Amino acid sequence: MQSFLLTSMALFILWLALVLFSKNTRKEQLIMSIVGLIITPTILLMVAIDHSLAAKDPLIVMGIEDLIFSFSLFGIASVIYHALLGKHFVKLKGKRYKVEHPLINWITHLIALLGLWASIALLLTNVFGLHAVRALVAGGLIIGVYIIIERHDLLINALLSGLMMAVLIFILEQLFAIRLSPSIAEGFWQFANIKSIMISSVPVEKILWASVVGFAIGPMYEYIRHYKLK
Repeated sequence: MQSFLLTSMALFILWLALVLFSKNTRKEQLIMSIVGLIITPTILLMVAIDHSLAAKDPLIVMGIEDLIFSFSLFGIASVIYHALLGKHFVKLKGKRYKVEHPLINWITHLIALLGLWASIALLLTNVFGLHAVRALVAGGLIIGVYIIIERHDLLINALLSGLMMAVLIFILEQLFAIRLSPSIAEGFWQFANIKSIMISSVPVEKILWASVVGFAIGPMYEYIRHYKLK
């Protein structure tokens, strides 16, 4: 889909600009971009389930544009709040317990959060019959709320990251899908078995997906690394 490839490339250009001009968030951005690549197969698996139910065709091919989109989306979502607002990391004092191997600890914690997100989404899809995108949104929302309950100071980070990502994807959809390819403007996440609310021709599922990635991924690195922003 040419419009989706253009959207992915535009997102990657923004990702690259953040890497080049926001040095203090570079490490976080790269790590969370890799997270996007890791979670992409699960997302496409759920997409395949919905697609097969709607179109009787289970074949969903993972293209380079899917990888670029997820890589860029997750990386941008993780740093957009503090990169644009000039926030800096500060290590939190007074951990509740000592960790012998901090690197292993935070990587394990990250994998556990991602696994929980995927598990919730798959449960909602396979057991309760929720459509894939809505299940992914619900799973991400639960993870984001869990992080905020544990770390109240990350609430503004989560909310503004979610808002910024929703606005960003809405603008890119308007530029590369609605304007250039109006016949396929329903886009990557629209399926025949989903009746979506449209916001200026952009399906609300796309906007919700972008916002929940910002909401959950935005504060996730600070949460698992025990950082705060100031």
